[in-house]
Amino acid sequence: MSRIDAFARDLRQGVTTAVRQASALKSNSRCEALARSLGDLESARDLASEIKDYVIANFDELLAQFEFNASQNKIRIHHATTPGDARMIILGLCKGSDGPIVKGKSMATEEIHLNAALIEAGHEVVETDLGEFVVQLDGDTPSHIVTPIIHRTRQDVAETFRSAGISQGAEDPAELAMQARVYLREKFKSAAIGISGVNFAIAETGRLVIVENEGNNRLSTTAPKIHIAVMGVEKLLPSEADLALFLPLLAGSATGQQLTVYSHFITGPRPVDEPDGPDEVHLVLLDCGRRKILESKFKEILKCIRCGACLNVCPVYRQVSGHGYRHVYPGPIGAVLAPLLDEAFLDLPYASTLCGACNDVCPVKIPISDLLVLHRSKSPPNTGFRDSGFKASATNPQIWKRARKLAALAMANTEWAEFHILPSRQQDFRGWWRSRGPSPLRRAPGVEMGVAPSGVPDLAPSIDPLQALGITVIEAKTIEEGIAKLPVNLSAICDDDLANFVSNRVDDVWGADVGIAMADALIVESGTLILSAGPGKLRKTSLCPPVHVAVVYRRNLIQSLAEGITSLGSRSSVLITGPSRTADIEGVLVRGVHGPGEVIVILVEG
Repeated sequence: MSRIDAFARDLRQGVTTAVRQASALKSNSRCEALARSLGDLESARDLASEIKDYVIANFDELLAQFEFNASQNKIRIHHATTPGDARMIILGLCKGSDGPIVKGKSMATEEIHLNAALIEAGHEVVETDLGEFVVQLDGDTPSHIVTPIIHRTRQDVAETFRSAGISQGAEDPAELAMQARVYLREKFKSAAIGISGVNFAIAETGRLVIVENEGNNRLSTTAPKIHIAVMGVEKLLPSEADLALFLPLLAGSATGQQLTVYSHFITGPRPVDEPDGPDEVHLVLLDCGRRKILESKFKEILKCIRCGACLNVCPVYRQVSGHGYRHVYPGPIGAVLAPLLDEAFLDLPYASTLCGACNDVCPVKIPISDLLVLHRSKSPPNTGFRDSGFKASATNPQIWKRARKLAALAMANTEWAEFHILPSRQQDFRGWWRSRGPSPLRRAPGVEMGVAPSGVPDLAPSIDPLQALGITVIEAKTIEEGIAKLPVNLSAICDDDLANFVSNRVDDVWGADVGIAMADALIVESGTLILSAGPGKLRKTSLCPPVHVAVVYRRNLIQSLAEGITSLGSRSSVLITGPSRTADIEGVLVRGVHGPGEVIVILVEG
């Protein structure tokens, strides 16, 4: 299905209503989450903007530093100048692979049209993010950077699953998610290669950082023997200390959380003393026009961290949905970036009201509206938005007034009207303006900023951040006492150093009821567990069973995220903030879509 066809379908089905509601909900939760995690939001945005400006100004030096350190970590680096180069590199890495290729959500792979190339080469490619999975089954394309099926209802998803033989007709989001879990679990078990995107690449350590909520990225980068990461070269950060700012800034801006459920710190392939993890890690660095952008007046667009906040507040995006932009990157960010990547999209800068709402929410303070104006000043005269007739009418008030009155009648009989819906109104703007009364500055009705609508789960930490995140706490004097408080009829998989405390230990990580792992630390302010890979520490222990039990000593309680990041060792690590979760289907929160649906912390004295 082409993007134009998808756009027309969305409008015919009234999907833009769902997009408007979901976008508004995301915007309403943003400020509260960011205030909880960062305090002074404007100072945080200023600092984040300065750091990304530093990256742009020192790009070559930081990229060289990152590549050197990543290579030291045994990550194999591949450079792709064009999308075709990237596809050929990845096809070469996948050649001869036996088993499905599982993919985490990645806009970079969408940008290079990777799936089509892999399928044409005879590979089975499976999108594992719940939203992307639905999009793939539908033959559709994502309509949002963060929430791919923001335009689809639960009935749509149910019909897609019925057609694919995955479901027998359930329409409950939780049941649909669990059916996807069962289906995709078999793909993870037999996967030969996992492909992911990258959120941040750290110059000082050479590590890759990936954030997510569902756990599918963690499975995609852990279960297969080969992990291929695909990353735009602009995703650099100077140091891991910067993540104490960028991780909550991204999570709050994207989904209204303090932190995403999983933040992965990938050092490289597993050492010989680690029981699981990939044997090879490859990183494909995409240029695809980015260096040219870095040298232009549009370079600030490469500060983007792909949070989607600008989409959520944009009145144009809310009306037409992502498919209306025809490009992988929709919304205000896409209106700036798409024409720089492909001249076929030179019309997109005009798909904006220039209201400036995108500027106000951008976590790294990209002047999006200024860049849109800059685009318009450079657009060729044949874009259709600057033809002589339009210019003549727009610059002559009398002609404009007459043309405006005739426009509604003319629109009704055009092809444009078949695929576009104008908002209904009782009075035109100019009439309202003339009769507005003495005070036009009225508070708009709707949800008060920072207050979640009823029925939407509020993940804000209350007295106990662990309980608010759905984590159960068992306090014990010893590990043995804590484990004894767990239900005795559960089959358990555990780290080697906990084997003496578990009487019903099993060897099947995929079939275990509970996974018990020793955590390095617990960050108190956000309820975040830190787990590092190491000898005898099976990464999948905290991921595959439906219940994850983490054992933490009180001496390893840490107050802040910054302290937690500083404490990380050199091995691959993960920060876990609550159970696996998704809200892809109509914004309904579902736990346990890929990872554990329940997390228990055994807090041990000492």
